[in-house]
Amino acid sequence: MYRPQLIGLLAATLMLFGTTLSAQDAAPAYYRARVNSNIRAQPTTNANKVGLLPAGEQVEVLREMPDKPWYQIRLADGTHAYIFNELLEPVATPLARGDETALSGEFGPSQAADDSEVYIIWPYDGEVIPGGEFWVRFGLRNMGVAPAGVEKAFTGHHHLLVNTDLPPLNQPIPNDDNHIHYGRGQTEAKVDLPPGTHTLQLLLGDHNHVPHNPPVVSQKVTVVVPDY
Repeated sequence: MYRPQLIGLLAATLMLFGTTLSAQDAAPAYYRARVNSNIRAQPTTNANKVGLLPAGEQVEVLREMPDKPWYQIRLADGTHAYIFNELLEPVATPLARGDETALSGEFGPSQAADDSEVYIIWPYDGEVIPGGEFWVRFGLRNMGVAPAGVEKAFTGHHHLLVNTDLPPLNQPIPNDDNHIHYGRGQTEAKVDLPPGTHTLQLLLGDHNHVPHNPPVVSQKVTVVVPDY
């Protein structure tokens, strides 16, 4: 005897959820890529790459993933994918595709190679490191490593960012406890961190310590040093 009322309640609930999802899809935020950025099938670095978002290109962000530093985005063909949130920056209004004037002067003068990628081989994201002393292993694809002061096309040297965000990408990278330079061309470095939660990120710099155009930057990883 209560079946019609139950069916009506279910229909109303489904309609409500459908309206909510449609509204979310209809009014996305506009962001653009700060650097050449991998797009993945799921919100994790272990997921398959489904594309590359070039530096400066805009994308629609549908939502931020709960408890994860990832955005769900809608690609030009309408499909959904995921991108690490620190690789994007918001824009007030959408720009026409291919409008390069908005990007002039933002990045350094040294050109990065196509499909170049820098990444942290180890430690993995979320690694627990007793004692706080460990080696960070640097990875680089489609570009070469050269010491600071050596001007050679499609090369650079590593800078490790510790507990900080990206610096201005058209200026020399700062040299301090949060921006560690490896100007001799090192591809690994020993780090000693105090107890707590820390972030690590790699940024490639040219012969003058200026990020490339577009910048070659890794995803940020978090490590934990236990207090015992």
